[in-house]
Amino acid sequence: MRIGIDVGRATSTAVLVDAAGRVLAEAVVDSAPRTGLCVRRALAALAALGPLPGPVGAVAVVTDLARWPPRPRPVAVLRIAPGSHAALAPLADWPEAARTALGGLTGVVAGGSAVTGGSLGPVDRDGVAAFAARARDAGVRVFAVCAAGAPARPGPELDAAAVLAATVPGASLSLSYETGAAGLRERENATAVNAALGGWAEELVADCRAALRSARIAAPLCFARDDGGLVSAEYFARHPVIATAPASACAARGALARTGLDQAVVVDAGARSVRCLVVRDGEPERSTRLLPGPFGVRLALGAPEVVETDGAVPAAVPATVARLLERVPGAGVLYTGGRAEAFGAPVGPGEPPAGDRERGTGRNVTRADTRTTARTGAGADARTDARTDARTGARADADPAPHGRYPRLTDAARYAARADCRIEVEQVISAAGRAELDQALAAVRDHALSRCVAAGAAPGSVRIESLAHAPVAYLPAGVHRVTVRAAGAPAPGATP
Repeated sequence: MRIGIDVGRATSTAVLVDAAGRVLAEAVVDSAPRTGLCVRRALAALAALGPLPGPVGAVAVVTDLARWPPRPRPVAVLRIAPGSHAALAPLADWPEAARTALGGLTGVVAGGSAVTGGSLGPVDRDGVAAFAARARDAGVRVFAVCAAGAPARPGPELDAAAVLAATVPGASLSLSYETGAAGLRERENATAVNAALGGWAEELVADCRAALRSARIAAPLCFARDDGGLVSAEYFARHPVIATAPASACAARGALARTGLDQAVVVDAGARSVRCLVVRDGEPERSTRLLPGPFGVRLALGAPEVVETDGAVPAAVPATVARLLERVPGAGVLYTGGRAEAFGAPVGPGEPPAGDRERGTGRNVTRADTRTTARTGAGADARTDARTDARTGARADADPAPHGRYPRLTDAARYAARADCRIEVEQVISAAGRAELDQALAAVRDHALSRCVAAGAAPGSVRIESLAHAPVAYLPAGVHRVTVRAAGAPAPGATP
């Protein structure tokens, strides 16, 4: 069994599913000021329905950073690369308020690698030590390190990390080769934001673990990533930048599993805003451009592209939906979230009106009917049986009964309860011929599988979901950009 918990602004939902992904119980409660308290309340509401029928294999939490925006930690940002124009300096493209909040302490030292991995010279270790001493004297003990070419050759970042750790004992280090994509500035920005979010992530993990202990649940704790997959609490604490806005992607994936559709415009109607996103072939459409992230910094981490409108202005939603439908001709419109009916969604079978659900009253806590029922409705075809969905890790089941009494409100929590751990690796490789290319691709695949295990997946369950590579047009022949996605079931264990 697994539990998924979606912590929203107005309500928090919890869903208990069995090993086959069927809903056993669900709860809807009013949200509290802290995420840990929301988790505690949701688990208590599930417990009030009766004892758990067996041990819980994992608990997955979905929550957006915007719910309670944290204050960033001061960060010292070190770039290892040849010098550049001042307009391209570290943090140069950040909003002034964000740069000031981080402290604005940056440095550039010689070293790094070309994008294909060739060395640009040894790391200036004396320069790194001098920068570390400057940060220490300024009271900064959190570092973001970004070296040119690090995804292909992380050695320079590891060398710098050793110097930083020796100069500032107990320093917190974020290294870009573990965090971002191939581009230097995009990776550097993501790494700096990641370092700034470290305190928020550590506090969130501690709060949620305390909630599990109070509920006497000894199970691994996971958090949803922005694209909808899961990572372990330990991985999240080290890499929080990948999991700051997962709610809409999880809700969209839950709505897809509920209906059996694989192309749609999904309308996620929340307490304060309405978020719309396009889904193609079962996957939320990802942005190909920089998107505003935490602290207003523009990031390129492959997050779904979400169009947000003011929830107090319902008239804006149909125009947004119509515009997005032009990108997926023939697609349907799916509604999810606690206020879906306010924006045109019909009330589902057995569902109370949206207003009753939003209040989080006791009658909203219910045990779902767990009887096996026939699949009905559109999308109940050969793709929607009890198999695990290979794309998302969620059951592809179009029957309404397995989704509980409040399907739209619990879409995100239900998906999270069924989801797999998931990671994505992007690298630039250089190969002189087909044999060398195959060898390099195999190495990237192996790296992705290892990273997936590090992200919390059980070793025996990890698999490659997708691998894409293409020549890089502006680089010499034989240079390819490779993107690999790997997934696996959460590993068994206990809450620390």
